[in-house]
Amino acid sequence: MIDVTDPYFLRLLRLISPFGNHKLWTEMVHANAFSRGRIHQDPKKLSQHIPLHELQSDFASGIVVQIGASHPDDAHAAVSELAKLGVRHVNLNCGCPSHNVQMGSFGAVLMKSPEHTADIVRAMSEAASQEGREKLTVSVKCRIGIDEDESPEFLRHFLTTVSSRGRASHGKDIEFILHTRRAWLNGLSPEQNRTIPQLNYARAYEMIKEYPQTSFIVNGGLDTVEAVEEHLSVADGVMIGRKVREDPWFLSQLDQHIYGVAADQLPDPIDVLSEYAKFVDKVHEAHGTRYSVLARPLFGFFDGRKGRVLRRHLAHEVAQIKPLGKGVVDKRHDVKFSELLQDALAKSEMEYAQSNEDVKIALTG
Repeated sequence: MIDVTDPYFLRLLRLISPFGNHKLWTEMVHANAFSRGRIHQDPKKLSQHIPLHELQSDFASGIVVQIGASHPDDAHAAVSELAKLGVRHVNLNCGCPSHNVQMGSFGAVLMKSPEHTADIVRAMSEAASQEGREKLTVSVKCRIGIDEDESPEFLRHFLTTVSSRGRASHGKDIEFILHTRRAWLNGLSPEQNRTIPQLNYARAYEMIKEYPQTSFIVNGGLDTVEAVEEHLSVADGVMIGRKVREDPWFLSQLDQHIYGVAADQLPDPIDVLSEYAKFVDKVHEAHGTRYSVLARPLFGFFDGRKGRVLRRHLAHEVAQIKPLGKGVVDKRHDVKFSELLQDALAKSEMEYAQSNEDVKIALTG
């Protein structure tokens, strides 16, 4: 998710769920950034999109880098460079319906050209299967239909073409992530495309049955443990998006109910905040990343009123840090993020405690 699943949010999720049970996806990065922009040669820019700290840890296998691509050569170059960074999983986005993405001839519009998409995927597979890269896998995230066409024939043609032509000579089979809403390329915004087209899990199940040798991940509308369990009984896995954006602690529920993690093994929220603050202090010192970007992952950390209070105070604290002009010296600018967070937490706890006391007085008085 653009402006959501950046490396800082992924770090927060890993702190909430440190057991390696979940694969964490990056936001989409265009292949041109590697083939032409040479982003892999710019550590500061690269760190804004790729969670390098994860790739240098035991959790490297739990990171999926998603790319957008309209040309096989660009896709090949991107996968080659990502492999050198230690990436184990690369996904091609064939589901984003935004107008800008369509103008770039990638995203959901690729589903209209299965043969061309297969060429892109094959280039990715060839790069992934080069000597010494046997651990790198390629997947495709797509919709179940485009515009008026949500027929099984349309989806079947896409899956068959990409899976048969996209696989490298000695490479692994292609995994598909099926978003169970069709994409409307005209008339709906990307946000509307996430809610207005009807979910069609039956179509995904139909494909899973027809392609028993292919791995399928089901995506779309999953927001309860019960729903996850239900889909896991049919599919090879599930993808969860907006639910985790709104409630990152949902991963903790899954750890308990799906993976059997004991309640006393789950991280404490205050410990998670402390570790996250230490991490972003280092990031800011190394790359000068804006505090507003580093604070954003915490806006959904607590739910309900407690979450709204922290979000307001943290946003206020961060807003006090203004970019410095040339030759300007301001001690306030040197304040660490951990200090800003501590101030915001203290003010939030005070306000939250006061509001609860007011409720008690109202109920008893």
